[in-house]
Amino acid sequence: MNSSDNIYQKVISAIITDISQDQVEQLIKTNSITVLIDQAIKTISIKYQQLKSDNSSQNNDNPSNFTLALPYVVPITHWLELKPEIDVQLSKLDKLQRQNTSSNSSENPITDTKNLISYSPRFHLPNMKVGNNYSAKIEIDSPYADADIIIENVLFNQQDLNLTFNKQTNTIEGTPTISGTFGLDIIWTVADYVSQTTKIDIIINPDPNSLWKDIPADENDIYYKPSLSHQFIETDQLKIAAASCRGRSHAHVGSFRDDDFFIDSLSNGWNITIVADGAGSAKNSRKGSQLAVNTVGQYLKHQLLDSANQDLLSCVKKWDHVSTQTVGTQFKTWFRDAVLLAIKQLEVEADKTNRPLKSYSTTLLVAVTLKINNDLFAATFSVGDGAIAAFSYKDNIRLLANADNGEFAGQTRFLDNSILREADFYSRIRIGKWQEINYFLLMTDGISDPKFETDFQLNNKDKWIQLIDELNPLLATPMNPAKALLDWMKFPSPGHHDDRTLVIIW
Repeated sequence: MNSSDNIYQKVISAIITDISQDQVEQLIKTNSITVLIDQAIKTISIKYQQLKSDNSSQNNDNPSNFTLALPYVVPITHWLELKPEIDVQLSKLDKLQRQNTSSNSSENPITDTKNLISYSPRFHLPNMKVGNNYSAKIEIDSPYADADIIIENVLFNQQDLNLTFNKQTNTIEGTPTISGTFGLDIIWTVADYVSQTTKIDIIINPDPNSLWKDIPADENDIYYKPSLSHQFIETDQLKIAAASCRGRSHAHVGSFRDDDFFIDSLSNGWNITIVADGAGSAKNSRKGSQLAVNTVGQYLKHQLLDSANQDLLSCVKKWDHVSTQTVGTQFKTWFRDAVLLAIKQLEVEADKTNRPLKSYSTTLLVAVTLKINNDLFAATFSVGDGAIAAFSYKDNIRLLANADNGEFAGQTRFLDNSILREADFYSRIRIGKWQEINYFLLMTDGISDPKFETDFQLNNKDKWIQLIDELNPLLATPMNPAKALLDWMKFPSPGHHDDRTLVIIW
């Protein structure tokens, strides 16, 4: 070991002597020991030169052979075995720094009676978000574990952040109003030292909802459709509310609402409710969903009002074995004919405009209902995703549509001729009559996905109760329940920004 190495080790040993074992471990864990060593070497360099000069005058043959009076001199590998015999507030480095300042006072005069601390701690704050309540303690990262750092004040370079500093708890508190990166001046000190200022940046993230644009759709488009739609029907027997809104993903780019609906309550008691979700990947699906719901709705309305079919009403009321067979056969025929007619309408539109038939792709969920005293009859047909359900507080939830899942996640089936060729076409039809049904609902996946997440959860009655609890105040409004429903549909749900359509009978 040469003389410089020997001195280096002695310097380090001198620093370590007055630092407890726990403090040394902490310094090593935080990688701060290197900062300590560098500062020690710089601080002692002047003292070393003085000692060397004094020693040289006494021993000219070996000018580097001198020693420091040290309580401990041990190899670096044995640092953690050092056992200090005294408890002091200042580290050896701090003492040497003060000695150095005193010995050089003529060259570096200090006008204040206190000293400037020789290091700067680091301060940290977690990120914030606009509109969210915030309260976080300022984290302090100091190279000296025993330093009692006091934060005296925090100055905000931006005045309208709606944030304050709580000195008692060392926390920043408030509800940020603007987003961006802003500077803070942290005024801090250690006992017997003058106050110092450290500048840090804080990050306030924007409210994700504010990032969504709401660009109007082109009113001159050949298939223009309003971004919002709602309708309310009230009879002596029941109420029907329907609402449909354009999803955020469409509003953000100025495209159209692809969903659509049809509702009607006929004079003889029959009710028709239909929802459709135009395929997002199909350029003209907004027209496809509109054609589908109107074609099927008008066809069923014509059949249900036809005097030749009035015996069907008595069959539903009677509901014995023979009458259920009659009703089932009739609706199987009507639903098949209605679907065929809707597909033909899509084909005619595609031929007329010379556009691909697939560009009009849409799902279709249909329900014909009849309220008889405390009973509810329903006949349903479905193609694609979404949900049809009869909800009863007393009974189990009844799902009246099978969700069609495509080959990949997020895919589904759409209305086309292949549906009619399926061997199990009639499995898409459900018919039943139940007591004490409180709500009957049809919805596109813009509602079912954020509220239920998976098809399996559609069977979870607790999920349905949560949804009904949300809807009850809206349906009880003395104003238009359908309009209240439309306003509710703007609820935020991360990852779910599709069109939303919901029809409720109660």
